[in-house]
Amino acid sequence: MRVLLVGADFEENLGVGMIAAAAEAAGHQVAIAPFNAPKAAAGIAARVAREAPDLVGLSIQFQHRSHEFVSLARALRRAGYRGHVTAGGQFPTLAAREVLGSGHGIDSVVLHDGEETIVELLAALEQGTPLDQVRGLAFVDQGGVRLTPGRGLGTSLDSLPFPKRYRRPSRHAGVPFVPIMGSRGCWGSCSYCSITSFYRDAKQAGGGPLLRLRSPDNVAEEMAGLSHAIGEACVFCFHDDNFLLPKPADSLERVQAIVGALRQRGVEKAGFIGKCRPETLSAELARQLAELGVVRLYVGVENVAEAGSDHLNRGVQHRAVSEALDACEATGIFACYNLLVFEPKATLAHLRENVAFMRAHPAQPVNFCRAEPCYGTPLQLGLAASDKLGGSYLGWNYRIEDPRTELCFRIAAAAFRERNFRCDGVANRYMGVGYAAKLVEHFHPDVGGAHRRLRERAESLTRAITLDTARLLEKAVDWAEHADLADFDAIERKTALLALEVAASDRSWQHELDGFYAEVDAVVRRLGEPRAIRPKRPPARSGRNLALGASLALWALGCGGDTDDGPLPQDGGKEDQMVADPPPPDAGYDAGEDQMVADPLPEDAGVDADADDGDSMVADPPPADAGMSLNEPPAGRRELIDQWTDTGVRRAVRSKDLPLYDPPELELAATRVGGAIEVRVLGLPEGASTRFEALGTVAADGALARWTPADEAFDALSVAVRTRGGISVASVRAKAVRTG
Repeated sequence: MRVLLVGADFEENLGVGMIAAAAEAAGHQVAIAPFNAPKAAAGIAARVAREAPDLVGLSIQFQHRSHEFVSLARALRRAGYRGHVTAGGQFPTLAAREVLGSGHGIDSVVLHDGEETIVELLAALEQGTPLDQVRGLAFVDQGGVRLTPGRGLGTSLDSLPFPKRYRRPSRHAGVPFVPIMGSRGCWGSCSYCSITSFYRDAKQAGGGPLLRLRSPDNVAEEMAGLSHAIGEACVFCFHDDNFLLPKPADSLERVQAIVGALRQRGVEKAGFIGKCRPETLSAELARQLAELGVVRLYVGVENVAEAGSDHLNRGVQHRAVSEALDACEATGIFACYNLLVFEPKATLAHLRENVAFMRAHPAQPVNFCRAEPCYGTPLQLGLAASDKLGGSYLGWNYRIEDPRTELCFRIAAAAFRERNFRCDGVANRYMGVGYAAKLVEHFHPDVGGAHRRLRERAESLTRAITLDTARLLEKAVDWAEHADLADFDAIERKTALLALEVAASDRSWQHELDGFYAEVDAVVRRLGEPRAIRPKRPPARSGRNLALGASLALWALGCGGDTDDGPLPQDGGKEDQMVADPPPPDAGYDAGEDQMVADPLPEDAGVDADADDGDSMVADPPPADAGMSLNEPPAGRRELIDQWTDTGVRRAVRSKDLPLYDPPELELAATRVGGAIEVRVLGLPEGASTRFEALGTVAADGALARWTPADEAFDALSVAVRTRGGISVASVRAKAVRTG
């Protein structure tokens, strides 16, 4: 059978690679197509129509891009594809009945872990046997949706083939960056997390442990093979939900065993990146992990207010998070974290506690946003049960209970949109500053004091940006606390001014970040590649590894992939929890989860103040061909489909009893004309007003501005657009506008 797998490819997609390896081991031919933005759908549909694979698999890991994938499925059918379309991942598993029952052209959903199910599905399709004999599958049957008995979580991870490596690795600070999976599952029960919901659903369907570990020897065998294929020391990013185990002693024993097994296979130098819950990291464990090569940890802070942490089912963790971050700082492990400061029961007092925490820990970069009610999570189910949920299965929304905190969320959504959620925004870029300095220190020799110089510059820049973010967020909290909620005009004007203040601050930070990364790049180019590993190759331990030899050779030579020659990822992380369900790190380019890049801040659907009962959810109509058949809504209620893209916010109407209920979508087009730059606001709504700001001279009229930058390397033009529904701000840097 010929198979085409489609998924996000901001960094090498391990989930797709695992499915591909399993299918190839069963004798099938597998190709992989990246799908990183909606505009790629037409090309994928044309390829499918041309090549006519027997099966197309859609890897829909997270809910925030679900509408893009179902639209792609419909595009495949419009292009004439008549083969089998299946989907897999957290979102389609938890929402299988909706995904299959809404007329998108998807034939089946591979539930939970997919390596065995995909092989059985391909065999059934090839042999023409009934799909109800395939365990762990949901499929369309006579107009309805059927779910077969669950496969559960009983499979030993050591028995699975190593993932197919289909593109050469990117480089961070000159070091090959290699994603790896050492375990699956999580023992936590965070209310917003689709990962834990996914595994608990699997356990309920077929049993098995919530946390499964590959053996250290098995992990090291794959890592060593990759290291030797590249011929250089690598930094390995563990995409485990938890790199550390509940007990520090168990974590230390496991990491020591992996490092020891690597050395037995000729790998003397490596770096490790992972995620951890704060209560699992002690000061002594951090010290020992640093000695073993751990260079970066994503620490799951999420919310430091005791009440906020409890609302998210994180437990009381304030002391643990402080101790974990302090331990990383003391031992030289680069740490970063995210804060879900906005959640259904958040108050302004809770926000102030989180701002105070940011100030108390300026050495670690941070981003903040709202906890999103992803499908099937306790947060989503609880809001639905209490009739506080708006939206559709493709994207749920809610209104924060406290009106002033809801207002603060709306202010922050407008003011911090570009800083927090652009892939090349300040928050995402500064997430990688300390990481870059750490990689240079760990992998490259110290020449001319470069290690200390970069470390001190990274620390200074990180502290300054963290404190600036805390200052500006506190301004939003202050305004929300004291505003006259009935004075929409004053709130909108102040929001626009705050957004422009953030943009002006970002202009300076972007210039500082440019300079830092240029220095890293210069140091790396001067020092050359990291030290090569010993030439000794590890012995092949199983037939499956021999079968992967050709794949590894192509991967190392760079067939089928692009190398990021920049000094490091624009970090910010769609990794960890920028949103309720963490996107893949290094997706940032959805982040490159290495990219931590954040999702665009969701614009929630609020309560319709004009409805008869004062409590109805409303939103924009579904986008063209979104493919969802709307169910008949309850009285006074309308279902919605999210309409957000990689570069824009969600479009959903909020409650009109508060200002900023419908901010405009904003897109800028910039071209050079002579010695100036013309910037146009595309699709400016009728009646909208604009305000352009830059250091250079600006002559503006409505949607068009003619801008002469004061400094090509430094200047940026920002525009605030105000409509009856709200405020949006967008910026363009002069250095990003090319001639022609």
